[in-house]
Amino acid sequence: MSKDEEYLKFLKANTAETLSYHTKSAVKTEQQKALEALLIERGLQPERVADIACGGGALSHHLKALYPAAHFTLCDLDTGALELARKLNGDSGFTYASEDINTLAGLPDDSFDLVCCWQTLLAITDPRAAVQQLIRITKPGGRIFASSLFNHQHDLDIRAELFDHTRPSTALGHSVHYNTYSLRTVASWLEGLNVEHLVHPFTPNVDIVHEGKGLGTFTVNSDRGRLQISGGVLMNWAILEIVK
Repeated sequence: MSKDEEYLKFLKANTAETLSYHTKSAVKTEQQKALEALLIERGLQPERVADIACGGGALSHHLKALYPAAHFTLCDLDTGALELARKLNGDSGFTYASEDINTLAGLPDDSFDLVCCWQTLLAITDPRAAVQQLIRITKPGGRIFASSLFNHQHDLDIRAELFDHTRPSTALGHSVHYNTYSLRTVASWLEGLNVEHLVHPFTPNVDIVHEGKGLGTFTVNSDRGRLQISGGVLMNWAILEIVK
């Protein structure tokens, strides 16, 4: 079983937690606000948007309000997540497809002005292959925005396999990966692809509280600013921007 298949089994074994994860962002998150600020700053007006690994479709739900004339293509390997995305967004101006991020076989080259991939690269087996697929489907001149965990202070990759003992999945032997990638590694993904990129560190502007003992984001204020933590793991969120 591949690690990506393992992640799907992790999600499906944690039915209640996964439903909460896919639906909680119907209220706009701080990361969503950070993305929209970048889009507005650049004056982007995309006609075709791809939301890859869309989960419950919340990211596109908010972007549709920003770009009401755009057509959105939402893709996820989890068909249950796609059903939730359709319930949230409907069919007018939206297309849904079950796609593997490593291949995106049903999406043609040079198809989208804007491609988003949210909180996904950290959990998959081959982020380089995934990023190259995101670039492939983006039109020349288009942009990609992908949020993940990036180590923007040290040349260090961290590959973490997490077993959350508060969830049913762990009793079944399933784990989840929270991988953090250095900026050196990000640059290596893009070598020879004739693209430009920036990594925008993200820190939430509000305090976040979580009382549980498993995975779940909370913040701690320190002399280095507000730190975001999940289950004891430092969450170095940032937004990777790629210009094709």
